[in-house]
Amino acid sequence: MKRRIAALAMAGLMVLSAAGCGPQVGGSSEEAKQETSSEKKEDSKESKGDGEVVLQVVDMSDSTKARREEYNKKFEEENNCKVEYTVLAGDQYQTTINSSIKANTAPDLFALPSGVKLSTAVEEGWYMPMNDYVEDGFFDTFAEGALNEGITTMDGEVYVLPESANIVNTLVFYNKTVLEDAGVDTNNLPKTWSEFREVCKQVTEAGKGKYYGMIEGGKQVNRLEIAIRALSCLAGSKSNDIGVISMVDGKNVLDSDAMIQAFDFYSGLAQDGSFHPDSANLAAPEARALFAQNQAAFLIQGSWCISTWEKENPDLEFGVMEMPVPDDGAKGGLPYIGAQPWMGISKTSENPELAAKYLQGLYSEEYQAGVVEDGGFVSAIEGVNEKYMKDGVMKDYYTLALEQGKLCPDPIVGNADAAVVYANITEVSPNLGQIVQGVLTGKTDYKESLKTLAENTQKEWESGIAKAQEAGAEVSAADFEFKNWNPLEDYTAEDYQNR
Repeated sequence: MKRRIAALAMAGLMVLSAAGCGPQVGGSSEEAKQETSSEKKEDSKESKGDGEVVLQVVDMSDSTKARREEYNKKFEEENNCKVEYTVLAGDQYQTTINSSIKANTAPDLFALPSGVKLSTAVEEGWYMPMNDYVEDGFFDTFAEGALNEGITTMDGEVYVLPESANIVNTLVFYNKTVLEDAGVDTNNLPKTWSEFREVCKQVTEAGKGKYYGMIEGGKQVNRLEIAIRALSCLAGSKSNDIGVISMVDGKNVLDSDAMIQAFDFYSGLAQDGSFHPDSANLAAPEARALFAQNQAAFLIQGSWCISTWEKENPDLEFGVMEMPVPDDGAKGGLPYIGAQPWMGISKTSENPELAAKYLQGLYSEEYQAGVVEDGGFVSAIEGVNEKYMKDGVMKDYYTLALEQGKLCPDPIVGNADAAVVYANITEVSPNLGQIVQGVLTGKTDYKESLKTLAENTQKEWESGIAKAQEAGAEVSAADFEFKNWNPLEDYTAEDYQNR
């Protein structure tokens, strides 16, 4: 297993994660966070008046919240400061961070929003390099491949760090209680799309409104896009991971036969009535909570669910299984790319030394050991996973993720100038996730929508490449196509060299 991870790391194994603090959130449970955040801001004004240093930290994850709050208290005591900490999700996070940056009030530490490339953030002055603020040898504690040029680093300067080692986040969790109540043998779980659809139908009919076959966090369209890309990759689309420009024969694959097959599968589940009726309006944490309340048999999410359920729903009987594959077999694996950038120090921070100290504590063996032992977390620090991963479900997830997940080529790893193209592209709407959202509400005209998306995306990509070239970037359409890519295997460092 360790050799497998090292091999993936050489190709650019990287990271994602979350946690947060500060700004306001919408919704009922979120209103409490707004009040807490407002109280913290008032407190911080008083604290600053008394000379106490306030460190603001904002990111996107709720799965490590308990550990982070414990860490924050200890950090405050040891450093005579106040840590403001709030968790935001999805679009709300992006809106909040973008607004704070424009207003020149960005928090001291914040995660790079999804879809934003590091080169863009650095060019626009979001982050400062942290090399001069961290201790000597700190970067050496990361596993090989966790810090990559163009992803976490620009011109040798590290601007952001990955929180955890990246693995696929599209495996399927199953609720044993619901399945058994519906008469489904949990020792013989569905392996193909047809089998999965039949089981979902059986569960939904047995539930009679009490529970359903599937539940989705459809309010977060990025999660829907991640899921549909994964399903299409199993059908052989080579659509790559979310946010990645990937071409086949010079074209995008957004309306390919494989993508349409994935939509047909999802639409079939919707037409059967197998989705929980609130799926289109739920955020991912809300879907996860209803799954834990035995309202659905299956949920597609990542390993972060594990520790949350084990803490908040200790009586939940659940397991994890591979994503079901097309009836004629898998033609690709679940896609993921190397580690993704996470958190950095704001360029406007008045306390960069304290911010750097906070970051270093998050990557200490003590903190990393705790989150790995909790389950749902794969550390980016060398040796931690082998030493501290003990949770049974997490071990199952980790094993299945390495088996069904396939490392995909990342154009930025192949050519750092590819990032300039991303900076010159505007996302086409409706995007894949939004089209899936329509499927959840019963729309069946997705083929025409996919065709329009593919056409407009192609124009946008070609325009982005031309603009990048005009700006002096040494990049072309060929940098986004990998003819030697076998989607049933990991794309390795050797593959990059032999393109």
